[in-house]
Amino acid sequence: NMKWFKWAVVTLILIFLAWIATPRNADEMSYKCSSNAKDLYITSEGEVTDAIVKLLGLTGIRIEGDSLKVQENWPEPRIYLKSRRLEEVLPLVQGKIAPSITWFGGAKKERWEEDPEKLKLPISQAMEITKVCFDSLKLGEKTYSTKKPKAILFLGSTLPSVRQRLAYLNELYDLKKFSHDLPVYILTGERKLDEAVGETHASLMNPDNGIISFRQGWIASQETILDEGEMINLVFAQSRHKDLHEKNIVTVYSQKGEGRRATTESTVVQWLKEYSPSAGYYLAISHQPYNFYQECVIRRVLLQAGRTDICVEVVGAGLEMKIKDDNKVIDQAKNLLNNISRILYELLIIEKSLKK
Repeated sequence: NMKWFKWAVVTLILIFLAWIATPRNADEMSYKCSSNAKDLYITSEGEVTDAIVKLLGLTGIRIEGDSLKVQENWPEPRIYLKSRRLEEVLPLVQGKIAPSITWFGGAKKERWEEDPEKLKLPISQAMEITKVCFDSLKLGEKTYSTKKPKAILFLGSTLPSVRQRLAYLNELYDLKKFSHDLPVYILTGERKLDEAVGETHASLMNPDNGIISFRQGWIASQETILDEGEMINLVFAQSRHKDLHEKNIVTVYSQKGEGRRATTESTVVQWLKEYSPSAGYYLAISHQPYNFYQECVIRRVLLQAGRTDICVEVVGAGLEMKIKDDNKVIDQAKNLLNNISRILYELLIIEKSLKK
């Protein structure tokens, strides 16, 4: 009858609309929820962009017959590549072809540690490298999310960085970017605190740390803090937003395994294993210049775990160009190159995973 026919037509229309709105596969959904920052590093053809070629040129690496004109501020070439292909560029910047030209440095060194394996840079080159990273790769920009997340992932780090990230998270609460009732997962793990980066008892207990103030009424205890997980929990107790209740904070703790310490990768794996998060969009808190690198790591882990139904965007506070002290400028440039070499590695793994 006509009534049945109308219901059938309506049902078919609804099914068709749902089909249109549904991604054709999980990888497509994952792409829709990730940032477009990868386009700053690699093209759809798998080649590095002009910005990366400029950084190669500034570190003595040239590409034979490349379309980008050699810049006046580039040093003399130390080695040539045959193409811009990411598969060819990556081994070189990681030090696997010419160890003296590595962007990555020593594999066993933390980014804040002195690393004799990293490139030796004069101040002029360091300033140009930093300028490319800030202007073309946007590694100094403060970033915000425009979507409503299901939960917050707070990424672990050293004491100064943890305080910076928490100050940024508190700012997001003040701006009403999302509800303070959302769960906050602290992704941390086994790492012995390092006095060389300011992780001392005095620094832990200093309300005048210059980054974030302490909560009114917080009372210090005599407990000795030796590990990153304990440190982050302390910082949250000291300085979390007044509207963020401790019941909404969940600590996800990863063992270091065979490595020197727990990593972004190991903490995300632990989060997936321990909490089996539901599909959807999540917001992670870091700070520049590491936002996109950590987003890449998380995306790669999700792909490898078969959880492409989860999308994680990493946002955080910006970074200022250091210009008053030559040594700091050089250290910053080395750190930026190290970070970019890690990004390129993650992008290559992601692209290979998507093609499987």
